[in-house]
Amino acid sequence: MYKKYILTVLSLTFFGIIQGQRYMGVNVDNDLYFGIDQYYSSGIFLEYGKVLKSKKDSIDKDQVLVSHHWTLGQEINTPSYHQTSRLSKMDYPYSGWLFLRFFEDRFKKPDFGIGWGVEVGTTGADASLARPIQNNYHKYILNLNELSWAYSIPQQFHFNFQAKIRWGIPIIKRLKLVQESRLDLGTFRTGASSRIGFQIGNLEGLPFFGNRLEIIKKGTALFLGKIFHYNYYEYSLVGNLNKTNSPFDFVANKFVDTLQAGIVFYSRLWRAHFVINSISKRLVSERSNRHPYLNITLIRLIN
Repeated sequence: MYKKYILTVLSLTFFGIIQGQRYMGVNVDNDLYFGIDQYYSSGIFLEYGKVLKSKKDSIDKDQVLVSHHWTLGQEINTPSYHQTSRLSKMDYPYSGWLFLRFFEDRFKKPDFGIGWGVEVGTTGADASLARPIQNNYHKYILNLNELSWAYSIPQQFHFNFQAKIRWGIPIIKRLKLVQESRLDLGTFRTGASSRIGFQIGNLEGLPFFGNRLEIIKKGTALFLGKIFHYNYYEYSLVGNLNKTNSPFDFVANKFVDTLQAGIVFYSRLWRAHFVINSISKRLVSERSNRHPYLNITLIRLIN
């Protein structure tokens, strides 16, 4: 009886402290940190999220922490030869993706959560703002020539659905096996992935798996892992599914992997993530076997 009472108090404390919490943040992917500028060249994501009132699960009546997350994002892809306009020299398409995402997370406990979301957005060199942003950055910040953006993936409106399941299993003190399964269905991207690895440190929950609000404890954690991707189709790589609106005849690899190593710092109001990624060839035509980029995420909690 006392054990049940203590667990109830701890559960209410966890959900009560975090109740009403919000955050704002910026999330940036870039390969310039490694002295290169090609393939998946840039990702910029502006984030906002908040915790809703905790709800009771309809099956076992446990408390469920529900949070909503909104992201305004842009992704940019470029070939390894920037200045050429010759189709035969291009090993990767120019493409841009500008989107708005809504995602709902549901956590029964810090080490287990499910979520779903939708994305709407547009491709196209100018419609996605990819060409003007990249060329202005190269011209005025890096003092480099503008990129050609020849034969870019065409403009098209897209809708995508996403679902995730995330869990963690403690192995020994400060060491946890963590995994995230993801499904994407839609006109922009269709595929599945499994992200698995080891989380080392004194942080609770799953700080590397996206939910900015589940943890209230200060601390640091490391992550070493790998993502296994199955890519059925991605518009930014090949154009539409039958390739009728793309000048390229690129062949996408169905199975891709990403090696990851990262560190996260949590204070009372700030979260900072740094993750090194190394992704294998997404297209058979790529000249490099792997492509590295760094992800930096900075989050500010708002009470």
